[in-house]
Amino acid sequence: MAAGQAVWESVFFGVDKFAPYTSTEYDGEWLLYVPDKAYELTTGEEWDRSTRYCFETLSNRDGWPHLQN
Repeated sequence: MAAGQAVWESVFFGVDKFAPYTSTEYDGEWLLYVPDKAYELTTGEEWDRSTRYCFETLSNRDGWPHLQN
């Protein structure tokens, strides 16, 4: 997606075209912040997206019963 619509669509017809984008150089983490920036540009305010559970620590054990010990 980050490479543009034409590249994104071309992958459907030749998956080998996706290979150059699988390296760590194209980790895509910056795409996670696109909604935050769009919200800020639209509203002029920072998006407070605090959550009940931390998604990085698996703190919602009830939501992931197969991970419970």
